[in-house]
Amino acid sequence: MPQYRVISELDPGDEHREPRGARLRLDEARTVTVVQAASLADAAADAGDVEPHNERRIISVEELGPVLTFSDEVLSRALGDAAGSPTGEPLVDPEAFGDDHTPLLRRPEFVTTVHQVVYGLRESGLVPGLEISVLANEPDEPYAMIEVHDDARGFFLSRGTEIRKLTDDHSATAWNEVLAVARAVIALSNDLQ
Repeated sequence: MPQYRVISELDPGDEHREPRGARLRLDEARTVTVVQAASLADAAADAGDVEPHNERRIISVEELGPVLTFSDEVLSRALGDAAGSPTGEPLVDPEAFGDDHTPLLRRPEFVTTVHQVVYGLRESGLVPGLEISVLANEPDEPYAMIEVHDDARGFFLSRGTEIRKLTDDHSATAWNEVLAVARAVIALSNDLQ
């Protein structure tokens, strides 16, 4: 059954109006829940009748996209197989990750590999609208913004993280390091739903 995010806020009527100049903190003013319903209309109709949204103004009801999960086999085929590529060449070259036993995170090409994986996930169709921006001018470590374009609303949803967090296995080597980056990027993009 589809899931929907319901957001409500205090009704701006006289009994809830704050004195001039006072502001509620956003986490106090808004309540966000995730509900399951047969349709968007059912989720909206039911939201105003149940806790914690009753006697509040519903400001948004939106369908959540499916949580993306892929096996390592599917990721390998999408990223490293020339047949799935629009150019006829692998989106991420498996030959470049052959025999090096140094974990990718400790090598200078880590940021480049993250870019390639993000490009590969987007171009293969596994994560539509996926983008990345890396701020490499940080003194300690580059900072990355993972962005997913929301076609329905016409804007990007984004989340920032340290670049080292874009792998779910810091000791992975060879092709496993590409898969570790892909899994971490997909997990982060799921958080943007």
